[in-house]
Amino acid sequence: MKPQNVDLVLLVDSSESMRPCFTALREHLKDLLYPLQQANFKVRFGLVAYAAAPGRGGPVYDHTFIGGSGPEMVRKLYSASPNAADFFTSDSSVVTRVLGGLEAQGNEDTLLALDIAADFPFGPPESTRRVIAVFTDEPLEAGVSEAGPMAKIPELIQKLMSRRIQLFVSAPFSSAMEQLGSLDRAEIEAVDGGDGLKSVDFKKLLAQMGKSISVSSMQLGAEPAWKKAIFGQDRWTVDRAITAANRRVVLAVGESAVLDTSQPITKINVRLQWTAAVDLDLHAFLRTKDGQEQHVYFGHRAERAIKLDNDAGIGDRGGQNEENITLTSIDGFEEILFATKIFIKGGCFADYDGRVKVETNNGDDIVVPLTSRERADWCVISKFSNSANGPTITNVNRVTDYVFDLG
Repeated sequence: MKPQNVDLVLLVDSSESMRPCFTALREHLKDLLYPLQQANFKVRFGLVAYAAAPGRGGPVYDHTFIGGSGPEMVRKLYSASPNAADFFTSDSSVVTRVLGGLEAQGNEDTLLALDIAADFPFGPPESTRRVIAVFTDEPLEAGVSEAGPMAKIPELIQKLMSRRIQLFVSAPFSSAMEQLGSLDRAEIEAVDGGDGLKSVDFKKLLAQMGKSISVSSMQLGAEPAWKKAIFGQDRWTVDRAITAANRRVVLAVGESAVLDTSQPITKINVRLQWTAAVDLDLHAFLRTKDGQEQHVYFGHRAERAIKLDNDAGIGDRGGQNEENITLTSIDGFEEILFATKIFIKGGCFADYDGRVKVETNNGDDIVVPLTSRERADWCVISKFSNSANGPTITNVNRVTDYVFDLG
């Protein structure tokens, strides 16, 4: 039997929460391949791993493909004659290698990434099943551009239909997902949000996907005209790319970074992340401008304009642990100490592979590594100060055995 062709593009959200998904895809890619190989299909894989962040001149993006990453790859895609070898491979080990090298970062813009994947140099429609499989733990319309991309969905649907693309989506249910689900041959898997797709059985999901592709019918007829770069990404300049300069600032002990106030700060997200098998807890000790002192932690999760999301690492669980404190306004706050207390005593804080990551709606991305080698119950990791010189984040990394007052 003559082999049939499948061009399958994996569209993978590579924002911070998605680390577990990278491993699951690498481990179970063979479960997707097996039913296609059994049906005598010749498979080429494509990849778009995407991340985004708010930049000072607008959103900035990082897209990783089989052939590389960055703005030069986007330019190659939108050249007059893109080289298929830059975007597809028949070797599944190349896909697993690229997935293994991904750096989880930032935010997402899934509908834009879907448009980029739909512009890939697929094989001829009369001999190739064209497939895009989307994996994200956030609603399709969520992310750095907020609700803006929703207006592009009718054009996206028209492009996917014109290009004869079969769509698979694993994402939390949302309005955008419902609209894309109306596409002919679309298959939707509603998942939990915010957990890196840890709740998904990838072995089962990818095996089912492979079977579905293998039994799908070819859509005959000439490919009609279709609109490239619905979001204008064919005209991007280099300043639309996430770079080392605009991705993040890593502070040494005693160093400070001033937050961008070119626009009002309406969101500061403070993440405590660690991988060691210990139960750390994120605390915020606040002092307001009128002299009040407050404490937000797992036992008291919210005060005005500040909230803790969850209690991670319970039972000394190792892995991608994360607790988040979010501020929706800095008005009224004079100083906030972000600290951690180890629930059960262990080694020094530098042993826990931990850090505090501070992100704002204006594109700041500041990392404070947990580096103290002294042994104590508490570590004050970083300090937020809201003074006349502007809001700043300082790396403190100071330990103590006692619950402390602000001072």
